[in-house]
Amino acid sequence: MPARLSKPAASAGVAVCLLLAAGSAYAHSAAPGAGDFYAGALHALTALEHVLPFLALGILAGQQGRKAEPVLLVFCLALAAGATVALWTPPLPYIGLLNIVSAILFGGLVAAAWSLPMAFCYGIAAVFGLSHGFANGAGMIEQTKPYLYIPGVALAGLAVTAYGLIVTDYLLRRKAYWIHIAVRVAGSWIAAMGILVLASSGSAILKA
Repeated sequence: MPARLSKPAASAGVAVCLLLAAGSAYAHSAAPGAGDFYAGALHALTALEHVLPFLALGILAGQQGRKAEPVLLVFCLALAAGATVALWTPPLPYIGLLNIVSAILFGGLVAAAWSLPMAFCYGIAAVFGLSHGFANGAGMIEQTKPYLYIPGVALAGLAVTAYGLIVTDYLLRRKAYWIHIAVRVAGSWIAAMGILVLASSGSAILKA
């Protein structure tokens, strides 16, 4: 990386880590006045603890090629299922920690750039879709209409992961070696952010 880019990149990384730490340490309620569908979408899109893993999963799927497109549907359905389960289940104490781990896992797999079995991709999409969906579903308040809020969460997740897959697949088809390296670097950054958050606020999450 050119030296002139190192300081801005480092500053941006620190800023994102601080935002992610804040988002993971404090739950945020449904967006007031936005409508329940948009409240569900914004609840997912305004928390980096969700957006970064969503994006990393999309990038990971893009690395696997077009055969991995069904992973997005699995993830979307798991998000909806997890948010629905949250309607009848008490808050789970370690769900925030699990979601941070998903950022580390997805980012690390992107950085490794392995060719993964589709069964494995479906499995991690389902497990972490449920965990992220549950965390978002727990943000519903008494007045929230679940039949609007939950599709908002699921479609927001689908949009972010689809964006990651489409862009990554397009770029990797250009066959330029540096693009492959850049994608892997992006994954390593996401994993590093997750590790920093885990180190800085993991104990607070465990006590929550």
